[in-house]
Amino acid sequence: MAARTPKDAAWTFHETLVEVLRHLNQAAERQTGVDGLEELELERSMARFWAVELDPGQVSEALRVLQENRMVDKETDPAYAWERQRVVGDRFKITADGKAYLLRQVQQQDRIA
Repeated sequence: MAARTPKDAAWTFHETLVEVLRHLNQAAERQTGVDGLEELELERSMARFWAVELDPGQVSEALRVLQENRMVDKETDPAYAWERQRVVGDRFKITADGKAYLLRQVQQQDRIA
């Protein structure tokens, strides 16, 4: 069911932003040889997230907004990732600002619940 009001749409998009940051943070914590996730990897890992099921284009839009707000960086140098057994191209990494925002959101959710 799609968001019905502008407030619902904004809340849904915010939840997508936070979920993207969660996935990028988890990828950073794994500390593999090549940091970050490609957009396709991120889309696949978030495929079952409810907001993405409603609107698959949300991941691209969320990445754009997060980059504009310096919460995500884009790495463009191709690198061979041993754990993926292939060369990875453009990938996204969470920044310190993104981690701080994610932490604040998690703390707020814990207080509300």
